Amino acid sequence: MYIWMVIPTAIVIVAILLMAKVLQRTREQMLVQIRARDNAQEARHQEWKMQQEKRQQEWKEQQEERLYQLEERLMAQLQALREEVHTKEVQDNKRIDNLKSQYEAALSQVRMEYALAQLPRIEDTPLPGSLDSLQDNTDKKSYPLSLPGVDLSDRDLSHRYLSHANLQNARLTGANLFMTDFSGANLAGADLSNTNLSAANLTHADLHNANLEGANLLVADLNDANLSGANLRNARNLTKEQLKTAIIDSNGQLDCSHATSIPTLATSDRGNHS
Repeated sequence: MYIWMVIPTAIVIVAILLMAKVLQRTREQMLVQIRARDNAQEARHQEWKMQQEKRQQEWKEQQEERLYQLEERLMAQLQALREEVHTKEVQDNKRIDNLKSQYEAALSQVRMEYALAQLPRIEDTPLPGSLDSLQDNTDKKSYPLSLPGVDLSDRDLSHRYLSHANLQNARLTGANLFMTDFSGANLAGADLSNTNLSAANLTHADLHNANLEGANLLVADLNDANLSGANLRNARNLTKEQLKTAIIDSNGQLDCSHATSIPTLATSDRGNHS
């Protein structure tokens, strides 16, 4: 009777132990699954994190590249703008210089035209014995014309009073200087080629190194005119009598017909010493 009571109890105990063991195994399996799931989630999280970091790094590199390209474009545009501004400044300075040169040239031209317009004519100049006329023209004679290096080519300056004028190195090619008064004028180095100097007054004028080639010197007064080094080749209507009253040195260029029997500075000096 006692045995039959123990057997069911033992069976129950065994069953309970088996169930406990099954539950323990089930719990261990669940723990393993949970750990595996947690590890998988951790791995996925780590992978997502790495991908995020990679994307962030790529985005950062892209932004840095874009920023670098933008900076390069801005620097190129800035350099182009600087060059454009510099070019415009250079062009503006050139325009200003050109305008300044044009203004100065125009002003010089106006002054020259005004000075030429104010030149008295020979017939208006006073006679040596006319005191009233001398007083009226004192201002005009007190300030002789001074236009060194000026270009007066092909100008009509006939009958003009240019006594003691400064026209050194001036260009007077082809000018009409008929009966012009150049007494005491500075015409050193001036180009008087092919000019009409007929009946001109060149007494005491400085014509050294001047070019008188082809000039018409019909009855021009060359008394004491300094023709040292002057070019008188092909000068028209030039007589030996005119040259005898002028000052000529061995450097003067004369035609063969005029070169003989013309006293030079050297011969004049020897004549004075003798």
